[in-house]
Amino acid sequence: MSDHASPAWAREDAFPLKPQESDYGFRDQRGKLTPFDTLKELKDYLSAGKGKLAWVWVPEHDRLVAPEEIPDLAVALKKRRALLALDDSEAGRKGLLIFGLALLYFTYRALTTGGWDALGSSQNIGIGAILLLLFGVKPWWDGYRGQREIKETTPESIVQEIPEARFELWLGSQTSRLTTLLCGLIIVVYLVQFLTKGIAEAGLVKKAYAAGEWWRLYTGSFLHGNILHLGMNLSALWYLGRRTEILARWPHLINVFLLSIFGSGWATITCIPAGTSVGVSGAVCGLLGFLLVFETLHRPLVPSPARKRLLGLVASLVVIGLFGYRFIDNAAHLGGLITGAIYAVIVFPKSASLSRPHILKQDRILGGIALALVILFALAAIRIMLTS
Repeated sequence: MSDHASPAWAREDAFPLKPQESDYGFRDQRGKLTPFDTLKELKDYLSAGKGKLAWVWVPEHDRLVAPEEIPDLAVALKKRRALLALDDSEAGRKGLLIFGLALLYFTYRALTTGGWDALGSSQNIGIGAILLLLFGVKPWWDGYRGQREIKETTPESIVQEIPEARFELWLGSQTSRLTTLLCGLIIVVYLVQFLTKGIAEAGLVKKAYAAGEWWRLYTGSFLHGNILHLGMNLSALWYLGRRTEILARWPHLINVFLLSIFGSGWATITCIPAGTSVGVSGAVCGLLGFLLVFETLHRPLVPSPARKRLLGLVASLVVIGLFGYRFIDNAAHLGGLITGAIYAVIVFPKSASLSRPHILKQDRILGGIALALVILFALAAIRIMLTS
């Protein structure tokens, strides 16, 4: 098949050659192989909901394939999804109970210590509401929706899922060194921050920035308010960063990352001129804005359901921003989102090409400069916190 006849994830050589140790089997994203002698054993394995869904191999194909590509596995996949939907529902119910009680407790504490006025300023209530959404409402809704979709699942509908399944498996199998580096830098900076309590020294303190400490606009993005803040941002950066790096190539990832730090910082300084801001979420929102535009301009590169999933991230961002407006910098998020979107509009024309963009010489030069600056600002944040 020609390299340009289909997008990378749809090509025959998109996935590795299958193992030769058995006729049937399952391989997870980490490369662990689970061989089987018969198709029935593979069906039973999938039906039991075991293992994170990845590739399978069968005699009819020379390479690993997505389970959705094997018609004989349709019933097993349906059973598997039913079990996973029940697991989500159970996890959601537990989350609703645990974090619902926590939210009630935070509300009670606010009322008894500060009265009704304290409800609007309690950070604990906002955090409790976000945790309730993430670990209660969301998994419960996913389970409820999954159980409803199971009823409408047919072998024909599973066939329609093949492009999305192949895309997600292909995306997960690609290397993303720059995204890994960015996540590593943020973790190292947070460890130093944890030991030094250095938010005041390196965070985006608005008054200090106005007084001439311009570097805070960049160093503040590598700091985080707490471990939950760090975890949420790293999770989003890992997914959106890898997606950007793999689809649009690494220079554009680091360019959008750096420019979105500036765009989000400028937005929060303009809209909220007092207080302190920290976190890489502005840059993460920049990557989201970039992908929304880039994938719209390059529709053949990404299956439609996978593109629509980005809209779900936007909706989640809005909901979390509403519940956490007391301590979440929505101005920075919006500034980053717009910055990333503008970059995509300026740099990438609309294209019907089935191939990912090539890395041009100027892309490497600009990307190298941006990467050097990002590393410099991360190191500057570390140095400032250690020497203050």
